[in-house]
Amino acid sequence: MVDNFYISVFETKNKAIFLFSTLESKGYRGIQLVSTPCSIKAGCNYAIKFVNKKYIDIIKKEGEELGIYNIDIYFARRINGRLTYKKVYI
Repeated sequence: MVDNFYISVFETKNKAIFLFSTLESKGYRGIQLVSTPCSIKAGCNYAIKFVNKKYIDIIKKEGEELGIYNIDIYFARRINGRLTYKKVYI
């Protein structure tokens, strides 16, 4: 089980699914479409989960090319058995 990972959240479900499917079609495999955690306030129920930090730049770049600009990135870490989320400012 991976204890530390990143999660990107979006304004709408359509934007999350559109970016995820675009990334998959371009061959990116280190991503997963997941439900947005309840503790993160977002406009959408879907998020993209990834472990490798390099995907932050990839998600931002690919999102901008698709006209998706408001993407929030969070770092998730398991502390004492609980997941905590910290916003990553880029």
